[in-house]
Amino acid sequence: MGKQTKGKKVSGSGGRPTPYAKKPVVEVRYEGGPTRRAAASAGDKGKRRAASPVGDAAEAFSSAPAAASTSASSLGGSTSTPASFKIIAGSYEKLLYGLEGTYTAGSSRPALAPIFIFPAHLACVKAAAASAGGKWLATGSEDEFVKVWDLRRRKEVGSLSQHTGSITSLTFPTPSHLLTTSDDATLSLFRTSDWALLKSLKGHSGRVNHVDVHPTGRVALSVGKDRTLKMWDLMRGRGAASLPLGDEADEVRFSATGRWFAVLFRSRVEVYSLTLNLLYTLGTKSKYNAVLFAQMPAEDGEGRELLCVGTEKGLVEVYDFSYEESEEDEQDNEDDADDAEGSAPKATVDRVATLVGHTNRIKAMSSLRFTPPGSVPTVLFTTVSSDGLINLHDLALVPTSGGANTNVEPIAAYDTKGSRLTCVFLADGGVKGPAGVKAKKEVEVREGRAMFEVDAAAGEEDEDEDEEDEDEGADMYESGSGDEEGDEDGMEVEIEGEEEEEDEEEGEYE
Repeated sequence: MGKQTKGKKVSGSGGRPTPYAKKPVVEVRYEGGPTRRAAASAGDKGKRRAASPVGDAAEAFSSAPAAASTSASSLGGSTSTPASFKIIAGSYEKLLYGLEGTYTAGSSRPALAPIFIFPAHLACVKAAAASAGGKWLATGSEDEFVKVWDLRRRKEVGSLSQHTGSITSLTFPTPSHLLTTSDDATLSLFRTSDWALLKSLKGHSGRVNHVDVHPTGRVALSVGKDRTLKMWDLMRGRGAASLPLGDEADEVRFSATGRWFAVLFRSRVEVYSLTLNLLYTLGTKSKYNAVLFAQMPAEDGEGRELLCVGTEKGLVEVYDFSYEESEEDEQDNEDDADDAEGSAPKATVDRVATLVGHTNRIKAMSSLRFTPPGSVPTVLFTTVSSDGLINLHDLALVPTSGGANTNVEPIAAYDTKGSRLTCVFLADGGVKGPAGVKAKKEVEVREGRAMFEVDAAAGEEDEDEDEEDEDEGADMYESGSGDEEGDEDGMEVEIEGEEEEEDEEEGEYE
């Protein structure tokens, strides 16, 4: 079972820090109301309950009112669609930034407004992820804890202390499961209904740098310090394949269609098929820091797929990526995979634009398919940099043809005023209802030089909607057995020596 804590110190004197051993100085002020301090003074100890450091951070998080919800009929449609989105960013200064993006009537550019800024961890925030639908938010840090938050209600859920090293990446394969990686060379799969540990995947011999899950949720890929790519069968909770890379990779990303994936190295990006055949290599004389696939919506089905690469120069290189494999090619790859791996690039990759707006290296990127009110579906794309800026781009503005000199400016930006941003995630914002009673508040985070005013409508999410989110995919990984009948509608992967090595690997993966 996954070890969980919620505002409680970890017993023992082993030297491992508690989630909040120090008291962050957070001040929350409502306009026209009394001032409340997170850190209690000595004179207040006998008058009120001593403030809990965990509760203080959670109070700063929950004090921002949640967006109101409304029924589909009030929106004039048969189904509810998000009218807003959220950008979550972490920093070296331990701060967690939450921005809400909304489109006003008649405007093609959203407005970004801060909804919370508070110290979420004891150390640098290294990873952030939200579940589909925007229910759960998870953040990971060098303090070795994964913090879990209810993003809709702005409540802290608790801390997951399964790992014994810095948290390196987080992802939600389904709305009801969280997958984490760490310096301790393991991957952990949790269930969100009770935050129990379902599976612990062991196979890397060093730090796991990043993990990504196939769109079907059945297979995951991870890269690490041991210079290998690992493929994991999440249905069985065991390793499926391993590929030596030669160099340490920083990230791995599936395409939106799930037909191929990209592996990010310091000075190159390699794109592979699901059978682990190299399709294309993209190189640079500088340094690559982030990679992401984004598929544009289309009326006739799948639109064009863009490969976005963040660079050390503060630019995002955007490429049109396409690859069509014939039946003959598929047969050749099955018969002679080694030769196919060393062959010439088979994909078509064309540079179409450059996303600008940063003055320092790109640290992280995230995308979200979104439909602005009264407009057509598009893909929003956000970037964070060491320059302290959170930029938002609309990938619909990327031309179908262009080049490195075709610059695309951001449609919105938020300046954190000096924070060294490390990670970002673009999440669903929920359905925005009619305007209600607004509370104007000011939050000041001392030692973090962040100060803002917020106007937001208070509201509560429907509990039935939360239960539906948790039910989705609830039993996907619990069985632990690889039902061959259930694999028919999933992805096809090439498993190395599965039948011969099944018994040996049973004991290797917990």
